[in-house]
Amino acid sequence: MTSLELLMLSAALGTDLFSVAVPIGMNPMRRKIIFRAAVVFALFHIVLILTGYYIGNFLGSVVERFGSYHSEYPLLVMENWASILGALILIGLGIYMIKENLFAVESNQNKAHPLQGISLLVLATSVSIDALAAGFSMGMMDVDLVRLSFILGSVIFLIALFGLSLGRKVGRYIGGKAECIGGFVLALLGMHILWTMLH
Repeated sequence: MTSLELLMLSAALGTDLFSVAVPIGMNPMRRKIIFRAAVVFALFHIVLILTGYYIGNFLGSVVERFGSYHSEYPLLVMENWASILGALILIGLGIYMIKENLFAVESNQNKAHPLQGISLLVLATSVSIDALAAGFSMGMMDVDLVRLSFILGSVIFLIALFGLSLGRKVGRYIGGKAECIGGFVLALLGMHILWTMLH
């Protein structure tokens, strides 16, 4: 694949991340947290696309021993599973953010945001899981993995940084209910993805 093709693939994989990053960025957080989260998102995309690539490459070599392979079934199963899991995680995270905003009255100083600890890891997995399916489909292509990792990581980092920073600015403008609005948007996004996959 050419650098332009890898750039387009990276941008396409980053669209889901951007739509999630803006509402999450509405939570009050420092720039340091946004930068760290963007690094984590980029690393997860790289790890998952490489994992998918090696799985696809291995299955391709196995299939070559037993004859030609024309079925798209494994890829479709992986894409469907990834989308449904990601949708459920987004719905759960959205509900959690709404609950935290509505019921955390006296715990504002200690209130957690979704860009730390296990929440960050789960979120990074959910928005990166499309990269696993993309890597799987690339497993039988001629791809420079170093160039892929560099381009994908850079693009995802910039998309995450921009999305979270934009959400942070919107959150400051909206005020106290920004987290609730962000949670509502995330839940709606997750339900839309789930509805699309099941119909």
